[in-house]
Amino acid sequence: MTWRATPLTPPPNTNLLSFIVDVNTITLTSSTGTNVNIPLNSTNLSVDLTKLQSDSVFLGTSTTVPAGSYTSMTVSLTNPVVTFCTQTLGNAGCAAGSITTITAGAAAAPKITAAPFPLTLTSNQQTGLALNFNLANALTVNASQVVTAVSLGAANVLSANSLPSTSTSLAAGQLDFVEDVTGVVTAVNATTQSVTVKTATRGSLTAIANSSTVFSPNCTAFSLSLTFASCVVQGHVASLDMVLNANGTFTLLEYDPLALATTSGDWIEGVVPAPPTSSTQFSLVTNDAVFATSGSIISSKLSFGASLNATLVSPKPFLVDTKGLTVPVNNFTGTDASILLPGQTLSVHVTAFTAASGTTTASVDQVYLRFTRVSGTVAATGTQASFNIQSVPSFFGVATQPSVQITAGAPPSTPATNFDGVSSAAALSNPQTVSIRALYFGQGTATPFSAAKVRVP
Repeated sequence: MTWRATPLTPPPNTNLLSFIVDVNTITLTSSTGTNVNIPLNSTNLSVDLTKLQSDSVFLGTSTTVPAGSYTSMTVSLTNPVVTFCTQTLGNAGCAAGSITTITAGAAAAPKITAAPFPLTLTSNQQTGLALNFNLANALTVNASQVVTAVSLGAANVLSANSLPSTSTSLAAGQLDFVEDVTGVVTAVNATTQSVTVKTATRGSLTAIANSSTVFSPNCTAFSLSLTFASCVVQGHVASLDMVLNANGTFTLLEYDPLALATTSGDWIEGVVPAPPTSSTQFSLVTNDAVFATSGSIISSKLSFGASLNATLVSPKPFLVDTKGLTVPVNNFTGTDASILLPGQTLSVHVTAFTAASGTTTASVDQVYLRFTRVSGTVAATGTQASFNIQSVPSFFGVATQPSVQITAGAPPSTPATNFDGVSSAAALSNPQTVSIRALYFGQGTATPFSAAKVRVP
């Protein structure tokens, strides 16, 4: 079972920077009134719903659901944290003083009764479901573009559909893409070619490599070979792209190491909300992390969806986590924070951390450009190589229709852009809503976005 989010289409000057929520239980109710709990992948499963506009998070699986007819599914949700800002179109970054975090939403247990329910399951049947969270139905936005309320129990806030999607680049027997699973490698089995990664908020996941698995260029950057035996190392920090199979297992699409064990420590990921004000300082709205396996300085202090002021201290040159995708010539290099752009997603290595009731501060020595999640509409019919997107959130400051680069790929040599809800970029057309997970390089490059994932909801 996976979880997705329907893109937010509020008044155009509202920018949703983060929407964190905890998932506590998932319960199926049979036609006889019996409740069956679906075990979650983590006892403390927390997700950022803004990421699920393009991505899917694995919620859990069960091999003990009795055969029968099920009339509904109930999902217990708590602790919503919504961070947003406002900005008028054409101005880059959040308007001064507009970044706001709302934590007042009540717990709720929305029930899904619409299709695919009633759901009939037979003995030994393998079935996958995706839960879809409607961001717009959960948020109240006033005429001033301000989010005034959060309701996890609003009407039609949750829906479900059977997996896989009707149009996708998945292979037969595969249910869904589960990508950018980032954490510490806790187990490696060279015989079965399996690797386990422990995440900060979504539990551990194990994937099995095969002859088509891509090993990213970061392997060679760390003086490792492009093989499972060399590149996959216990204790490293890594990001895994995988697919959920019909039998509940995961196949590893790509393995992307981000740090060696000797330098792993603590990492924080987040979105740049505004242009940096100096060459050494910048801000983030946090949405993910990797905690050091021992001696973490952030694990008990970091709040997701919060603002973080970062200061570069003895920094290494900035890096782009290309994963082997096609990317344009760009200026994401050096150690000058002033090149950072609103809307970019960064992963930073933390060397010092001070939590505060307002803005938290951190010292960082390494910066990766990683994958931004953004939604908009298709500007014109796409090609196999690219398409143009428009109506992206206003804080990007984008006044044009930027090009989105597609990578055709040839695994295991190079990865391919994954598609969900559409089979290829050539099948995209105006005015479809589209969500992407992409490296964002800014309007000064030939292709501002390089997409790892494209989804049409």
